[in-house]
Amino acid sequence: MTDEVCMETSETFIDSLLRQLPFDIGTDEFVQNPYRFYEEARRASGPVHRTRSGDVVVLGYFEARAVLSDPRFGHGARTAQDRTGYGVPARTFLLTDPPGHTRQRERVRRAFTAREMLSLRRRIGDVAAGLVREAARPGTADVVADVARPLSARVVGDLIGVPEDLRDRFAQAAALLVRGMDPPGLIAPDTRERIARARVWLARDIGAALRRPAGAGILRALARGADGRPARAETVATCAQLVAAGYETTVGLIGNGMHALLQHPDQLAWLTAGGHSEQACAAAVEELLRYDPPIQLAPRCALVDADIAGTPVPRGTVVLVLLGAANRDPRAFPEPHRLRLDRQPRHLAFGLGVHYCLGAALSRLEATAALTHLLARRPRLTGHPVSYSPARVARSIQSLHVRLDPAEGLRGSVAAER
Repeated sequence: MTDEVCMETSETFIDSLLRQLPFDIGTDEFVQNPYRFYEEARRASGPVHRTRSGDVVVLGYFEARAVLSDPRFGHGARTAQDRTGYGVPARTFLLTDPPGHTRQRERVRRAFTAREMLSLRRRIGDVAAGLVREAARPGTADVVADVARPLSARVVGDLIGVPEDLRDRFAQAAALLVRGMDPPGLIAPDTRERIARARVWLARDIGAALRRPAGAGILRALARGADGRPARAETVATCAQLVAAGYETTVGLIGNGMHALLQHPDQLAWLTAGGHSEQACAAAVEELLRYDPPIQLAPRCALVDADIAGTPVPRGTVVLVLLGAANRDPRAFPEPHRLRLDRQPRHLAFGLGVHYCLGAALSRLEATAALTHLLARRPRLTGHPVSYSPARVARSIQSLHVRLDPAEGLRGSVAAER
């Protein structure tokens, strides 16, 4: 394989690579429960599986940590232009390796200052409280539609500076871009057309926000390059990637996490026994991330000749790290298929190394706030079926109907911590 193969996006290699897995990702059974397939594959192939084409799939936790933290593995897109379809001729840091990745990542990191995060924590808490309060009025609610999606849309919209009247379209575009991460063969033609239009919408909306004289905090930090000159194209591309990754990741975390808690009443009771405080929910989020992460895989490329746990990996080999499988490796997590909130797991839901998710802290804040206020309403499952998004790379529940008590039962624990 060549460097050019490493530079390409999912349209080039993930489509063919995923079809060589020891299980079929195209089935409804996989969408409902991929972890059964991961476990069967790990038992048959071990923690490292070599495909017919010579590429590598990593299913083991320790092997996944090694790949994600090893500078010999990256994206191989050091000179590639933006190939994510956002319509701008700029390289974006999610597809690059150091040193270019380091420069762009640092610009984004500076936008999330301690003061900004404190302000965001308060803002997120207020928004989550209001959304849950409104959702609880009729007694039943959809956790995803009524809480997770509007919360994530408002937070990301505020960060980027998207006007209120464009928030709905903005959120729809972000969700479609995440769907576009899947192999093209698994996406219907009409959906691919909608994804293409969403890319244009998102670039235009972000570009319009950038042109306003008083942009949001993250735009102020990103709008100029390292040399102080305007970096509009790069900023639009970077913000588009942050939106696509951060929006659906948070929605998935909230929906998947709430569903996992409701499926494990013993763990829900354990969590709420102490008053389901914000601190307790923040700790629980880590096990929820391990148990059912919102992003299931991370592609890498061998930049030089390397190896994974003794398996030779020649330069140019594509390496697909299955994060969901690694987080259920019994060598790292006893009883991996059980939700245990007393764990303090060192999971890989947000990756590891230089490409560790920059929005991880923000996603944790949103999930913690949403779960804290939802648990205060004593959620119970209704008879409605739970449906999952058809996406394979991202994993999220489309609808989760629950009964909520109109009266809050938190007894001031959230207010006390805030």
